[in-house]
Amino acid sequence: MAATGFIAVQGAVSALDHLTGRSTALEAEWLAKTQSGDPLPRATYLMLLTQVVSDAQTDMTTLIGIEATGTGYARQPVPWLSSDVGSRMSSTSDLVQFGPFADPTGLAAPVTGAALVTRMVSPVGQPTGLCLMSWNLETPISTSQNQALQLTPGALTMTLAVT
Repeated sequence: MAATGFIAVQGAVSALDHLTGRSTALEAEWLAKTQSGDPLPRATYLMLLTQVVSDAQTDMTTLIGIEATGTGYARQPVPWLSSDVGSRMSSTSDLVQFGPFADPTGLAAPVTGAALVTRMVSPVGQPTGLCLMSWNLETPISTSQNQALQLTPGALTMTLAVT
């Protein structure tokens, strides 16, 4: 799966706040998850998208409207490799699997991308959490009944470019 990615506005703000020593929206999100009893408050999740996104669209309100749907679909936790000292890059460290999808057509629409978010679920009509980064696939992926969609280790990469 070839994909091109970009940091979301909230992800960029959190990175800049971190670099300048300010408290971040991401820290507030982790605190809120801790206080609500989330057993993995710093976990990030991958959501599949059915429309190509741009950086102007990467907020949770918009993403909820284009998230993949289908029986067997759920956001998945994403394991990331620790970056080396001085490195500003990380990639997925393990297999990430969605499905298998039980609907006769698999997912309702082809998958065109993914977004890295801070919540495993968002209540209907009440998008919660932050979008940190998103990726658009070079080629949309359609699924069929009983098929699973898998991302191999290293399939997604995050790079913080500082000049």
